Amino acid sequence: MLPTLIKTVENAAMPELEGFQCHTCGKWHEGLPLDYAYDAPDYWSESLRSDADSFLNADFCVIKNKDFFVRCLIEIPIIGRHEFFRWGVWSTLSKTNFDRLVDLWDNPKLLDEPAYFGWLSNSINLYPETLNLKTNVHSRNIGERPYLVLEPTDHPLSIEQRSGMMPQRVREIAERSLHR
Repeated sequence: MLPTLIKTVENAAMPELEGFQCHTCGKWHEGLPLDYAYDAPDYWSESLRSDADSFLNADFCVIKNKDFFVRCLIEIPIIGRHEFFRWGVWSTLSKTNFDRLVDLWDNPKLLDEPAYFGWLSNSINLYPETLNLKTNVHSRNIGERPYLVLEPTDHPLSIEQRSGMMPQRVREIAERSLHR
């Protein structure tokens, strides 16, 4: 499953973020996307839409009333910038934590919750395999998507989350991700 482009940033002040040369269409595209998102966990199949024990919406997914997921953000600082690159991904949750999160979704008490353990549920093909990396799901203000903190390992995605990425990496992701 490929990520969906969410938005593009226009920035003439930093040439490395002005745009990118698309390897597929050969054209120059103005601005660089800073947000990519997956519409569903990799485990989801459209055939599950007819299953009474499965559902998918913008925030939550349940598969056969056995596997539970929440949509989250992996935020990566862009070195030298005051903004983040974001992967919109899905994480598993235990049934207990899923039920708790759903119950508190619109309640300010959600901010008092500890992080929930989960497994990253998307393969981001610009890295070595990311499916099933260990994560912690952290709540934010009501109405804001939770964020994921990856287990601190030597995986390149985990390193980028901790250390940041150069603007050139943002361009590389755009060049390799768009117009497939």
